[in-house]
Amino acid sequence: MEKRETFVQIVSKELVGEFLQFVRLDKDASDPFNLNELLDELSRKQKEELWQRLRSLLTDVLLESPVDGWHLVGPPGEDSMETEHGSKTKKTMEIIHAVTSVILASVSVINESENFEALLECAVMLNGILYALPGSERALQGAIQDLCVVWWERGLPAKEDMGKTAFVMLLRRSLDTKTGADICRLWRIHQALYCFDYDLEESREIKDMLLECFINVNYIKKEEGRRFLSSLFNWNINFIKMIHGTIKNQLQGLQKSLMVHIAEIYFRAWKKASGKTLEAIENDCIQDFMYHGIHLPRSSPVHPRVREVLSYFHHQKEARQGAEEMLHRLYRPVLWRGLKVRRLACRAWSAGHAADVNTL
Repeated sequence: MEKRETFVQIVSKELVGEFLQFVRLDKDASDPFNLNELLDELSRKQKEELWQRLRSLLTDVLLESPVDGWHLVGPPGEDSMETEHGSKTKKTMEIIHAVTSVILASVSVINESENFEALLECAVMLNGILYALPGSERALQGAIQDLCVVWWERGLPAKEDMGKTAFVMLLRRSLDTKTGADICRLWRIHQALYCFDYDLEESREIKDMLLECFINVNYIKKEEGRRFLSSLFNWNINFIKMIHGTIKNQLQGLQKSLMVHIAEIYFRAWKKASGKTLEAIENDCIQDFMYHGIHLPRSSPVHPRVREVLSYFHHQKEARQGAEEMLHRLYRPVLWRGLKVRRLACRAWSAGHAADVNTL
């Protein structure tokens, strides 16, 4: 009881040193102190007081060390001032990181009957300063990003803004690193994408990064990556053509062995789609592959890759309900046109495809 009450009371500007020491103990594997266990044992009154104190401490720190000054460098010849400013900023970052750690741990113990308005305000403030943090504060950036993720997953108030932040940060990081952990986490919160308005200027960078994912081998090879890519077809119908154009333009540069994964991405998107989205996937993507499978010269380096994609669809006609009907319906006009062209190779390929899908 005494330790719990002590922890709540030291969350203040006056006792910030003791507060930081407690948080350091939690990160020390050799020390028995466990922040999550302590928070879980707090009463409703203690939790609400703790969150109010965290809000006050965070507000005081941000007022004393404004965001605008975090990147300032002292004038030439005034090294002592520069050192003092850097030391103050470092201390500010440490306090913010400690506050973030407690808030992050608090999310799992929030009860709907409790007043967590102060905690919400802290989360909103941290979300707001994330992009202003110095590049050297990677650990703090990661902690705030983790907070945004769990806040979104719990569906708490302001989850849209928190989810958008988490989505952008994870998306950017997943493209910069070679590990698959960020791709898995991004898949977990993929629905946060729908918080972005496709037509707004703020979404332009998002579109560029998402299109880059479609030619990123890490995404293509990983199960969660392929699920994520398939889900992107549902964001906006106009985005489907951009996706397909990006993949087509990069087919030649992708390994032939990846084509089965590319086809799987399209097929999953097709299975989940309905209405106008389904029409766009069928007419602008799948049928386009069919057309190029017949009309591309066999000497084209893209031709065998297109054939691999189509082969995947052909193998789904009996395994997946509706696939055979879709293949017949989409192939029919393409094959008839192919059988009527002058080029012998096109007619031969059309006849071969017709046999594959039993269309004619």
